[in-house]
Amino acid sequence: MMTIFTSKEKMVIQFLIISVAIGLITGVVRKKYFSPDFSQQIEKDIESFKNTTEKMIISLSNNTEYTSTKTGDIEDEKSVKSLNINTANKTDLLALPKVGPVTAERIIHYRDDYGPFKSIDDLLNIKGIGPKTLAKMKPLITVGTNGKQN
Repeated sequence: MMTIFTSKEKMVIQFLIISVAIGLITGVVRKKYFSPDFSQQIEKDIESFKNTTEKMIISLSNNTEYTSTKTGDIEDEKSVKSLNINTANKTDLLALPKVGPVTAERIIHYRDDYGPFKSIDDLLNIKGIGPKTLAKMKPLITVGTNGKQN
C-alpha cells in the first residue's frame, strides 16, 4: 500500500496537531480559571457614583457648595456653586456642566464682543450651547451682581 506522506512529513503533521491542541487547551484553562473578576469592582464604582450624585443633588437643592474630587488627570476638583457668567474667568466657566475649554473661550469672547449677558438665555447665542445644555447650567449660573438668576 502506498502512503501520501513520508515518515518525516507524518511527524511534522503530528507535531503541528499536538501544538494546536495544547494551545487550545491552554486558552480554555486560562479563560476559565485565571480570568479576573471585575464584577465586585464595578459594583463598588456604581455605588460610589450613586453616593456622589445623591450628595450633589442634596447640595444643589440646599443651595450649598459641594466639592467633588475626581481621580483622573484632567481635573482634580470641581466646585458647584452659583456663578456669575458676566464676571467668571475661564477656569470658573470650566466648572459648569458641558463646558470645555473651547466653549469657555466662546463665552468670554461673546461677552467681550457684545457686552455683559442680559439674561441667562443669551447663552443660547453661543455655538455649542443648546437648550439641553442651558437647562443643566441654569441652576448654577447668574448674570446679576446680586446673585439673582435673570
